Order: sequence, then C-alpha cells, then structure tokens
Amino acid sequence: MNREAQAAGWPESPGSGPLGDGRCATAVHRPATVDELCEAVRSEAASGGAVYPQGGRSALDYGGTPARPGAAVDVSGLDQVVDYPHADMTITVQAGMTVAALQGVLAEKQQRLLFDVPGGDRATLGGALATGVCGPRRYGLGRPRDSIIGVSFVTSNGVEVKGGGRVVKNVAGYDFPKLLTGSLGTLGVITQATLKVRPLPGASALIWLRADRPEQLDAWLAAFHASAVRPVAIEFLNPSAAAIVGEPAGLDGRSWTLVVGIEDDEKSVAWQVDQFRREVASEFDVLRDEATRPIWASLTAFQVAAPGPLACTASLRPSRVAAFLAGMPADRWALQAHAGNGVVRMQGLGAWTEGEAAEAVSARRAEALRDGGDLIVSRCPAAWKGRIRVWGEPRGSWALGRAVKRALDPPGLMNPGRFVGEA
Repeated sequence: MNREAQAAGWPESPGSGPLGDGRCATAVHRPATVDELCEAVRSEAASGGAVYPQGGRSALDYGGTPARPGAAVDVSGLDQVVDYPHADMTITVQAGMTVAALQGVLAEKQQRLLFDVPGGDRATLGGALATGVCGPRRYGLGRPRDSIIGVSFVTSNGVEVKGGGRVVKNVAGYDFPKLLTGSLGTLGVITQATLKVRPLPGASALIWLRADRPEQLDAWLAAFHASAVRPVAIEFLNPSAAAIVGEPAGLDGRSWTLVVGIEDDEKSVAWQVDQFRREVASEFDVLRDEATRPIWASLTAFQVAAPGPLACTASLRPSRVAAFLAGMPADRWALQAHAGNGVVRMQGLGAWTEGEAAEAVSARRAEALRDGGDLIVSRCPAAWKGRIRVWGEPRGSWALGRAVKRALDPPGLMNPGRFVGEA
C-alpha cells in the first residue's frame, strides 16, 4: 500500500476483505435481515465511515477508486424469494440471491429472466441491477431497467425505502427502480427487487455467419429492418473475439462473424432460420437448442473476460459500429458488438503500458464522441484510472447525477468514489 493510502487511514491488511482497486475494508457487516442492514448503515454513518455494498464481489474494480475508508456491507445473506405469483410473470427476490439460483427458481415454472448476467453462479441480483449489466439478448429482451418494476433499498439514514410495486402499471411517484439500476450502489443498498419474467422459449437457434470485412455489417443491419426474422440477439465479432467465443464449440473463428440469435417456439425458430437463409445469399452454420448453450454463455461472458489489463465499452449509433470496428487491429483488440444496440465491448489483448492504454483510449473515445457516442473504461489497473478517466469526458448530465446523489445520499456515505464524474 502506498503512503497516500496509509495517510488517508486505509487498513494495511486485507483482514476485513477487499473493496476493489487495492483498497481494504475497515470492517465487514454480514446482515441476515433488513433490520440488521439498517443498523449497520447507521453505525457506519455515526462513526464517519463509508458504506461499500457487496454481494458476489464480481465487479469490485468497476468504476472509480474507493474514495475514503469504510466498511463492506455483504448482502449475500439476504437471499430469499419474497413473492412469486408465476401466473402474473413477476417475481420479488432479495438482492443477495445469486442470479444462477434465481434462474433455477424460475426454471421450475418454465420461466426466465430477460437479461443476461455473466458469472451468474457468483453474481447476485443486487449486484447485477446495481451495475446494469446486460448481454447479447439486450436487442430483443431489453436491459435490467426494462425488467425491474419494484425495488427496496436502504438509504444513508439507515432506513428502507420502497419504490414501484408488483403491478407492472404502477408508475406513481419517483421511478426508484430505474434510478437504482446502474447506480453502482452509490444511492443506497438494494435489498430486494420485483422483476418481470417471461416463459422459457421452446426452441433456440444461433446462426454463425462469416464475413470478409466489417463493412458487411451495415448491409446486414439494414436488411433486418425489412426482414421477417425477429432475432433476440445480433452480435458481430472481430476475428479475435470470434476465436474466443466460437472455437471452444468447434466453430471457425478466423474471420469477422455475425451471430444471430433466434428464440421462440420450435416451428417459428425453424421458419425464421429458413427465412434468413432465403434473405442472405451466403453459407452459414446453425446451432440449435442444447448446442447453442455454450455459445450463448460465451457471448455473455465475453464482457468479463480478461485477456489483458484493459477493457472498454463504447456506445454508438448502430450505423457507426462497422466503421468503429474497422479501425481497430485484431492483434491488439478482441471486439464484440451488440450490433443492433450500438454497444461495443472491447478487450485489450496482451501486455499494455499505461501510456499505450491512455493513448488508445483517448483515440477511440474521440472517435466515439465525434459520432455522438461515448466510451468508458470498464477494467484497468487502479493506478491508471485517473489518467484514463474511466467515465470519459465530463458531460452536462453529470451535474444532474450529482444532484440526485446529494438528494438521496447527503453525507456521501454510499460507495464514494465509484460515481460517474468522481474518477
């Protein structure tokens, strides 16, 4: 630990566990009830410490660096199903339940979540909502904020607040469910959530279509607007990403690749695959049903792969994705685009110096900004974060975000340093 950290009062040993970015907690609370969680927050507030919510600890290094010493609050003990009226296709679950366990509960009723979460055996529902994580099915099924209809959370005053409800049309008052989703635990500690769920599809198919160059993506995206095919995922991979995703399943990963995911009943999936074959005059591989599972898993897990020390996410107009990808060498970057949404996952390959990373991030961010998009750094060494600016260039919306933070967390108790604009 460096002298600055020691002077700021950070613990020198990891006895109470990590907070991320090399920082250690002053203490750890493991509440088994919401009342215990409220008491833990009040205790830390009274002592002048900070509160760092945790679950599966799968995203501790995401965002800025922890700003001041404080305690970890582990909510994994809050892991119960609160209410599951499956005929209404909603479920209310405590935030500490792992996503894999939640999927298991839903599968018993032939239902599923509408968003993909990497590492679901470790990631908790609260953590998935707090980070706003989503994967390849975002195109057809939406993001976590599109699924959540109710939320409960503990504020910096140590009081549980509820927003939304089990009824999908309940929109009275502030939209706390969407406000808390993606907030990185900086507004409060999520204790439970109510989500929309849907039936499991009767069949699944993944089309694996190789391309000679990234510019072919533009024509394919344009064709989908007039197509009768209704995919839940439109993914585009550069050769390095195609190798990571496809080769373990025996698919050719040496080229640019379009991956189209289709889920519906058996007849509909078969018809849509045949329709795609009629519309696209190219040969492609098709995986069906159980054979699709490892590819879906790899597409979801790509965003948390760590082939190098640097990872970024760019948000663009879908029409600009191909041009953005074309300028990035495959020996330095593995690239996955949720092409229908304009989201590009970027994994830096091999060794990088801080200077190389800063230069590359600056260039790619400038390109994204010119096209009306943006770029954040989702993973890098803590020592690089100040120079690289993980949240990008300051924007007008940051002031609004800070105002919300001050309104819900006046003392700045919750996860300080992680918030947009603080790193």
